[in-house]
Amino acid sequence: MRLKGKVAVVTGSSTGNGASIAKAFAKEGADVVVHYRSSAVEAGKVVAAIKKMGREAISVKADIAVPEENKALFKQVERKFGRLDVLVNNAGLADGSIWNAKVEDITREMWLRVFSVDVFGAFDCAQNALPLMPDGGAIVNVSSTPVLVGDTQGLVYACGKGAVLTLTKMLAKSLVPRIRVNCMILGSIKTGWLQWFDEAAAAALRSSIPMGRFGEPSDVANLAVFLASDESSYMTGQGIVLDGGEVTH
Repeated sequence: MRLKGKVAVVTGSSTGNGASIAKAFAKEGADVVVHYRSSAVEAGKVVAAIKKMGREAISVKADIAVPEENKALFKQVERKFGRLDVLVNNAGLADGSIWNAKVEDITREMWLRVFSVDVFGAFDCAQNALPLMPDGGAIVNVSSTPVLVGDTQGLVYACGKGAVLTLTKMLAKSLVPRIRVNCMILGSIKTGWLQWFDEAAAAALRSSIPMGRFGEPSDVANLAVFLASDESSYMTGQGIVLDGGEVTH
């Protein structure tokens, strides 16, 4: 087991990629804090699945964009487990209206909504996690391939994810060698955002991927396990692309 005896927090882990990561961590021996903002029932199902594997798990509700709630999340981690070995900053703002907004329709409020979760929330999570993390801890952030090559949609979203990639590199330099910080740069993974596309657009997107399919949350989970484990002990400050060959840079 690659994460035996570790304690992990996975933000936004009630559904999608986060849920898959949380369960993969448990399968590799970790106890997991399942964070959610609104999906209590789904978070409970993830906790139940983890406990069925024989690992400890709790679900914690928090809006990570709110500093007090963010800090309270990690206070609960401290009370339950006393330490934290792995933080996955998976939570992000998913809003189809912001993704599809034309340049002339983008508002300051859209920027603030995205950055408050994806950037400020991720930084606050890292800052609040650090006092609980022993030497050898790992932080895994989540970005997206438009930060590398651009896109015709998702301007605000991509700029937020670009900041996450920069945050990764800055934290890695600041925290080395005690804590490793890396970033998954994800392509088209089969999660809820695909609902923003009609069938024809989704098919066109799929056909543009050299591997001929969308990524699965399990693909993301496999990479997250690697970055959280000692197998990546000589890796920090890196952005690892997981996209089926969709982009080159």
